Amino acid sequence: MKYLKYPVNFKSLLKGSQENFCKIDESIAYNIMMIITTAFGEIPESPRYGTIIWDLEFNQHIKKRDWEDLVRKSLYESIFEFEKRLILSNVIISLDEIDDSELSSSIRRKVSITVKGSIIESQIPFNFQTKLNISPISQ
Repeated sequence: MKYLKYPVNFKSLLKGSQENFCKIDESIAYNIMMIITTAFGEIPESPRYGTIIWDLEFNQHIKKRDWEDLVRKSLYESIFEFEKRLILSNVIISLDEIDDSELSSSIRRKVSITVKGSIIESQIPFNFQTKLNISPISQ
């Protein structure tokens, strides 16, 4: 089975080029990244697609542990619902503050995200990792 890469290059796709296609593990990773970077309600046809990260971005009064727990639960539920090719075993969230002296605001937050599971089709272990800078404008 062929899986599409994001973003899709429609010009080359119409020409029959294979550059728009990827393996299942890469396709799952693309979908997980799309879930992470999408706010709830951003896609009207699927209002539950996404994560709570963007609802919490400007909340400076929430404790780090509570933020991590809310995001972990939200991401786990979204991946479980919208990525049916994966047996999801674990989602790990770690929020850290980073000092960026080049910016006018000295403190930013960085979230590290790890998703572990196995691909249903092959039972091959799956491991996804990414980092995002979360920086409210008000900081």
